[in-house]
Amino acid sequence: MNEIQCDVTKSTKVLIKANTPAAKLSEPLYAINWFSTKAEWMYQLYNFLASRSVLKIGGKAFFKGKITKTILDESKVARELILIVYYPSGKNFKALMESTYFKIVSLFRMLSVKDFSFGFTQKQLASTSTLEHNLAYVIHHFKTSNIDESFFSQFESLLGTSVKITYAGKMVAGLVTETTNKETEYIPNLMDGVVIFESKEESNILNLVASSEGRELIVTATGE
Repeated sequence: MNEIQCDVTKSTKVLIKANTPAAKLSEPLYAINWFSTKAEWMYQLYNFLASRSVLKIGGKAFFKGKITKTILDESKVARELILIVYYPSGKNFKALMESTYFKIVSLFRMLSVKDFSFGFTQKQLASTSTLEHNLAYVIHHFKTSNIDESFFSQFESLLGTSVKITYAGKMVAGLVTETTNKETEYIPNLMDGVVIFESKEESNILNLVASSEGRELIVTATGE
């Protein structure tokens, strides 16, 4: 199953399209929402109202963070917020998209966000997260064609006792909107994968990223 059709209106369909034939949309998906806001208060209202629909179809908010600083120069694609939402499968996301309540609530999202990027990932590593409260996070997102079975394990090999992995995911699918008498619209997706590190101290993660091993991995694995 490499495509799932969501009937949003009589004239508009949203397709969940797998990136490769090997991608399994019947398995759990983690949607990466990466965006900036035009009206943050309105987005927060949308988030509050939409959470009811997400929970109803078996989904849940997995991670939410506000970007406070850029470590590596990614100014061309920088965004303010990242939200990762877990869905049990593509069919659960289809149920969300076809919910009348969610369609109405989504109007607030369309009015409140800008520079919206979206894609579905699947988890590549078991979380090593053991920390709680007042944590610092570093989000490493990347574009690369060089993702194989060993790719994410290289990040795992860098970890010490002070830094853990919150989430590591590979992009497996995107969204396409098809509307009668209009051109097909591909929802922007600016990454092929993401790794989120956590630590009680920000400096621990910054040291890891700045280390010769960390820089070499980023350069060789992501082609920067």
